Amino acid sequence: MFEKFVLEKITKENEIIGKIVDAASMEGMITKTEIVNSRLSDFTKNYLFNEASDKINQDEFDTKIEKSNKLYFNYTIRPKWTMLTFLFNNFESRPPNEIIRKLDLFPFYTFYIDSIKNFISDNSPIFCTKGEITSIIDRTNKAIESRLSEDINHPKIKNFFLQVFKLKYESEDKINLESTIPYSFVKIFLEDKSLENIEKKFHSVKGINDEYEINLKDIIKVMTDKYAAKEPEDVKIITPEVKAEVIIKAQAELPGSKTPEKPIANESKNIKKPGVPKITEKKEIYSSDLIKADERKKSQDTEVKNVIDQVNLKYNVKDLFNDKLLEKISVKVYNSDLIYRDKSFGKLSNYKTWFEASNHLKEIFKINSVEIYNKDVISFVDILNDYYRNKE
Repeated sequence: MFEKFVLEKITKENEIIGKIVDAASMEGMITKTEIVNSRLSDFTKNYLFNEASDKINQDEFDTKIEKSNKLYFNYTIRPKWTMLTFLFNNFESRPPNEIIRKLDLFPFYTFYIDSIKNFISDNSPIFCTKGEITSIIDRTNKAIESRLSEDINHPKIKNFFLQVFKLKYESEDKINLESTIPYSFVKIFLEDKSLENIEKKFHSVKGINDEYEINLKDIIKVMTDKYAAKEPEDVKIITPEVKAEVIIKAQAELPGSKTPEKPIANESKNIKKPGVPKITEKKEIYSSDLIKADERKKSQDTEVKNVIDQVNLKYNVKDLFNDKLLEKISVKVYNSDLIYRDKSFGKLSNYKTWFEASNHLKEIFKINSVEIYNKDVISFVDILNDYYRNKE
């Protein structure tokens, strides 16, 4: 199901590019002016402006359009997961300028973008940590939940799901009360925002499952608690005693899903509750940038946890680093001044929070003109960030 949406969009936009290439003034090359005047989606245009060179050949377009559409789909349906994965890759912190550059690829859900940029502007951090950005997104989602619980109405609900419907209908003027999207899109979209309490309301829809096409009218009824009252014949209360009427077909979902799989009591292990399908992860529709990060993260997390577990009882942060990295840190952060380094480590060992430690590092980086994009400096900051995060 997911592959169909993404691959159809890629094919459509490749056809648009093919026609532009055929008519291009320079053989095989396309200018940004021609992109502006094309029928490519706004998301793809924005992606190309930020990620492509001034003149692009056909091979580069094929790659960029594929990445753009996969990123668009992931961001639309699961913005929190996509932002965290895309912004940080397999790191725990990134320079703020890089965060801002990547955020510019996302032209909608600006409530997330603005909140993150305001944080960077107000605090001027030397690095943005994944934990900090996660907290900002979570607070924003709490604000969204609050708005949905106060004076909820039809326009507010339509606007909430607008981008998800545009995956299928592309423009808002094509969306009406009878427009449908797969229920799996609704479920993933709500779970990404930790709105499981709202998602559970949809279990009242008879026959609901991932492939069920639900229209905007019924979404509004469910979210305003009017579905069961007006259409009792379509209501089905899911309890452990209810026997399964269908065997849910395994369905692809975004990487990283934590959808539970609980068999109905006294039934075969192969029978699942309606609305809780078995998920088979398919990665072929996701960009390599997101997938590589997802695959490497588990092994990296285990590695970092082992390091943290070993040093939790130690009093000097110097013990966090192996000899090779310590030597590089001494040169690139402390200008080979070992006395200066040891004094700094002494202070870091006494700090209890990342806030204290990051302010100390900010001062050192400024005084010593440290190259914050250097991979060893990034590793230095990541290890310290993990250390303090586990202490707090």
